[in-house]
Amino acid sequence: MKSLISLDELQQKMSAISSVVPGKTTMPILSMVLITAKENSLTFSATDLDISVTSKIKGTVEENGSIAAPAKKITEIVRSLSGDQVTFEAKDGALYIKSGRSNFVINGRNAEDFPQIPKQEGKTEFSIDFQLFEKLIKRTIYAVSTDLTRPALCGVLCKVSGDGITMVSTDGHRLAKIDLKQKIANVDKIDAIIPPKALLTLKQFSSGQNKVKIQLAENNISFSMEDVVIYSRLLEGPFPDFSKVIPENNKKKLTLSRSSLYEATKRVAILSDALTHLVIFSIKKNKLLLNVTTKELGGAEEEIDVEYSDEPMEIGYNARYVQDILKTIESDDIIFHLDRSDNAGVIVPVEQANEFDHLCIIMPLRIN
Repeated sequence: MKSLISLDELQQKMSAISSVVPGKTTMPILSMVLITAKENSLTFSATDLDISVTSKIKGTVEENGSIAAPAKKITEIVRSLSGDQVTFEAKDGALYIKSGRSNFVINGRNAEDFPQIPKQEGKTEFSIDFQLFEKLIKRTIYAVSTDLTRPALCGVLCKVSGDGITMVSTDGHRLAKIDLKQKIANVDKIDAIIPPKALLTLKQFSSGQNKVKIQLAENNISFSMEDVVIYSRLLEGPFPDFSKVIPENNKKKLTLSRSSLYEATKRVAILSDALTHLVIFSIKKNKLLLNVTTKELGGAEEEIDVEYSDEPMEIGYNARYVQDILKTIESDDIIFHLDRSDNAGVIVPVEQANEFDHLCIIMPLRIN
């Protein structure tokens, strides 16, 4: 095997490819990346047996062949190089990497030892603008649960139909939901719970991508882009009926600047409790006072001008959860739809993009 490829493109893609490689594994072969030279490209493949990624980089192939070599070390080497091109050559069980005056030799393994990369056979498939799908990911992935005793919540629910896509995530303390209202031709109605690692891997290949083809089957999903294919197993359901937890009687409206709330929450939370990150929202007519008090550290408060005309109330929130939500909203202003201090609040953008319907739910904290 011998091939000459662009160093710049390799540096861009190698970090994303190696992100699939497990940090610790009882199978050393999974710490490897499979490198295959064929025709006019060099193909890099990595897998943790649940998620697989294959990416092609076009170049000059002098000799076909393949080898498995340590992914992390290749990534470190590639990052350290400078220049325009890099040569990969496999011979006598070793991988030779050369760029300019730099030369590296890495002990490899037989390509036949590498697990076979699955081939997707989708139950339904469709293509979507990559930037639109990336927005769906950004607005939901932060609320995925890490509680392994509730595996269905450890992924993002993706509901696909001819009318569009709905994506939902929740960890029990907050919920994120976004609808993409866009007709999708010739698609079967299907639900899937996608692992966050698969979606984060997809985002890492965002540079220069215009379209992504999504293939869904009963137990797996694949994302195909130009020179990149990501395959992932789906999480087992069922996903809870999220419609039952969306409040319908939150009549109080608190309208305010998204950026003002984000910056003020960030400041006062510096002195918040390290475990709960509690910030108290004291709301009265056209004023919001953010208040933090801790015995060990002291306290902080900051006042914000808002639009509010209902009865005064106090409600506690986890500051980090509030910030996570605000970072995903593009509108300059937001609305908190509130009820009582012990009920969930609904946060929505004042201005929704035409194709999106976005809402977030946050549970309050008890105020001692």
